[in-house]
Amino acid sequence: MHYMLTFYAIEGEWMALPEAERDAGIREIGMWFAEQSRTGKIVEGRRLGQGTKTVRLGRVRKKDLPMVSDGPFIEAKETVGSYAIVDVAGEEEALAIAKTWPAGGVVEVRPVAE
Repeated sequence: MHYMLTFYAIEGEWMALPEAERDAGIREIGMWFAEQSRTGKIVEGRRLGQGTKTVRLGRVRKKDLPMVSDGPFIEAKETVGSYAIVDVAGEEEALAIAKTWPAGGVVEVRPVAE
């Protein structure tokens, strides 16, 4: 089964950290992705573009043409920093992997439709 892990953080808090602490966090995250990839659990994962200015909201209604705008966005303090698709036996294993995430913030775990 595949699950999507979505990693959220409060961008302002992250950017307020000293640069050395952010760099150390990025190294830990990189090592986490490498370890999960080495074990064959992560089948895809990417870091997303930094900052809320990179986000565009697209809305499509059945009778209208697609619309893409600069906002308004879904209201949340956290922003998505990256995601990973994991190949696991089930939800329990996906949650176990999510709990090993080395950075702060929130990890959302959702099943991927097969």
